[in-house]
Amino acid sequence: MASAEHDYQHFIQWLHRPEVRASEDVRRFARIVLDNFEQVSSTSRNRSQRSVLLVNLARQRLSTTTPEQPQLDVTALGGEWSWGKLLQLSLGPFRGFRHAETFDLAHRIVLFYGPNGSGKTSLCEALEFGLLGTVDEGAQKRIDAAQYLRNIHEGRFAPPQLAALDAHGRQVAVQADADAYRFCFIEKNRIDSFSRIAAKPAGQKTELIAALFGMDDFNEFVGQFNESVDAQLTLHSVQGVELTRKRQAIAHDTELLAGEPAKIAVFDQAERQYAEDFQPGMTYAQLQQAVGSADAPGRLQALIEILNQPAPALYGIRQQDLLTAYSTADESQNLVEELSEQLALQQDNAAYQDLYTAVLELQALSPDQCPACETAIVGVEHVHANPFAKATQELEHLRDLTQLKQRHRAAIDQRNVASDALRAFFANFAQRVGARIDSENEVLRYLANPGVQPGTAWWKAGYPPDAGGISLSQQAVNYARQLEEEDAVTRQNLEQRAQLIVERDHLTNARIALTEHATRRQQAREAIVVARQRLDAFEAQNARLIAAAASEETRIAADVRIQTAYNGFLGLLRRYRSELPRTLMAGLNEVTMELYNEFNVRDADEDKLAVLHLPVTGNERIEMSFRGSPTARVDALQVLSEGHVRCLGLAILLAKASSIQAPTVIFDDAINAIDHEHRQGIREALFQSERFANTQIIVTCHSNEFIKDIQNHVDRAQWVSYTFRHHTGDHHPRVLRNLPPQAYLINARAAVERGDHRGALQPCRQALEMLANKVWRWLGNCDLGLISVKLAGVGDQPSLRNLCEGLRARLNGAHTFEHSDKQPLLDALEQILGIPEQTLIWQYLNKGTHEEQDRDDFDEGVVEQLVALMEGLNGLRLRRL
Repeated sequence: MASAEHDYQHFIQWLHRPEVRASEDVRRFARIVLDNFEQVSSTSRNRSQRSVLLVNLARQRLSTTTPEQPQLDVTALGGEWSWGKLLQLSLGPFRGFRHAETFDLAHRIVLFYGPNGSGKTSLCEALEFGLLGTVDEGAQKRIDAAQYLRNIHEGRFAPPQLAALDAHGRQVAVQADADAYRFCFIEKNRIDSFSRIAAKPAGQKTELIAALFGMDDFNEFVGQFNESVDAQLTLHSVQGVELTRKRQAIAHDTELLAGEPAKIAVFDQAERQYAEDFQPGMTYAQLQQAVGSADAPGRLQALIEILNQPAPALYGIRQQDLLTAYSTADESQNLVEELSEQLALQQDNAAYQDLYTAVLELQALSPDQCPACETAIVGVEHVHANPFAKATQELEHLRDLTQLKQRHRAAIDQRNVASDALRAFFANFAQRVGARIDSENEVLRYLANPGVQPGTAWWKAGYPPDAGGISLSQQAVNYARQLEEEDAVTRQNLEQRAQLIVERDHLTNARIALTEHATRRQQAREAIVVARQRLDAFEAQNARLIAAAASEETRIAADVRIQTAYNGFLGLLRRYRSELPRTLMAGLNEVTMELYNEFNVRDADEDKLAVLHLPVTGNERIEMSFRGSPTARVDALQVLSEGHVRCLGLAILLAKASSIQAPTVIFDDAINAIDHEHRQGIREALFQSERFANTQIIVTCHSNEFIKDIQNHVDRAQWVSYTFRHHTGDHHPRVLRNLPPQAYLINARAAVERGDHRGALQPCRQALEMLANKVWRWLGNCDLGLISVKLAGVGDQPSLRNLCEGLRARLNGAHTFEHSDKQPLLDALEQILGIPEQTLIWQYLNKGTHEEQDRDDFDEGVVEQLVALMEGLNGLRLRRL
């Protein structure tokens, strides 16, 4: 009964649940659809009508629409109902009602009977408006509510007023609430749609549940969204592709400019690192300052100037070396003199030693003769003494002298070495200090010419002191000490100079590195300048294309946003629709199955349902198992007949109303959607069972027989009936109140009260026929339905009396059957049947149904007794054990 817009509002509420996780743009898109619902719902997917509209709306409003949840008029039923029973409906002018009408709805059952076009639909639409706040039929036909609801003859409409009783018995005005009361309505067209969809192929049954619960408009609304809106969007760049193609020629320049900050950062980092590596803690600026430049000389320039000065020379003269040379020469000279004195003392021995040595040297020339006299050494004539032996013997005696001479010669050699060393020292000394024989300084002249005479102690000539009391040799030693001290100072200077050289070389290398860094940075800077010039030229030459591409990119970004929002929106909308069956049918399996079996009370037990599974998604099927094969699950819509499908649809709707404990259920011609075979079960389930004993039921129907059956099987105090007839020219339905009911016993009692005994007997017989069938069905429910009945012939139906006798016999024979209604029923049957067969009661029953002329009046007491018996039978509840 709720419109598609109302159901869409439910979707909006669902969309803003945290667990759905809808993006802000999806919520914005959904809000755009809500704000323009009538315009959107008037389009379809044909030729992308809806996509074109939605894209235009999204381009205008997506960025400005709030993603917050809107304030909606929908509410969800929660807690207790605000009222327990409808009390009164006032309507008119409204649709087919031209004038004001008021209907008393205070009874549990309110019956509206009338032919098609007599005003029943207008009445139901008034109830719909009062309970839901809208009329779905007008929304489906896209007619403005004021236009649709007005009475065309009055040209206006007045909102119907609906009153009810709350839990405390107080009269309250009913406030329209589409969420709370939408399942109070059960309409014929919804059951018809359900049966038609059931006949479709399985792939076309997704709208099954929507149609049944009156949400087919919403289902249709969702189904009219195109799969995508890409065809209406600008998603692919044309100007941008052309611009990209042209930019490829300057891609390197673009890349260079784009990388400028990174490049500068690399240079900065390299320079910082170099300065840190050069000297920890030094900055690159400090290093540049140290290296300096022509305009701002730094440490390097200062070092170069310092190191360009000649390095001081070392004399290399040490006092100790001179003293050692003097000492060595003196010691070697003293040894020579000492050994010379010893040789002088042995001068004679030295002469003989020379003689003996000469003799031995001649032995080789004349070993057998004396070298002096040539006398044979051995023979007749021989020398008195062997000269060679004599010389050997004497030389042995002169061995010490030989050693002394050897030592003397060695001492002379040593003195010569010391003399040469001292001479060389003086020569080096003189060279180092630039001494010349004509130098003004005496010590320099001495150093240039110390009086060297080989083989003599020439240095001792400098020992004697001069007039000042200091010898030349001592002056030379003092001068050597002075130069040594100067060398010590010079050596320190040279060490410092070496450090300065290292520093200079280090800074020189840094200057080279800094130059390279500066060169690379300058080259990069120049390359960027050139690249920027080329890019500027490109921008100027392609300004129009760039502007067009930028505009196109903006449109594409906006359209991609719309595409993403639409796809997310459509996915969630379809997800919501697919989850509706779970929401609508939760917990209805058991009650639906029970109602279905009650509707099909005449079916064989094995054809009734053992299990029912209602779908929880739009793609699932209704599955069931029959009692005859409880383990075999089948597709309900595939195996059920159309009549059974309609019963199933009605059972689902009633189960839903029962699950929400709806205080009122309104049947808008729904009974006429069910075939006659099942109306008995429906009537018993609705009006005679305990399930709906506390539910108000309002029925509009054009079946007079169904209204009659209700009136006959339901206590008169529980129902009220209205009859609608076509207008007689004033264009206003004729509403007939207080018409004689079609309830047999009510009519019989009324006839007795007015003294019309014949008029009482005909409804008595009809009541007995009705009650006999009711008793038979009750026995069947108690497993006693098999009875024996006499038939007059082949193909005949059992007479009423024979049926009553069969029922009496079955009850009398059921000795183990115990029930509170058994004995009262038997007593009534005994009185009705009587013994023998031709009793006055049966004569009255039969005579009361036929026309006879000139016959006796009926006995008032017998007629009264018969009506009372029928009323007693009708009063039996005949419940199942």
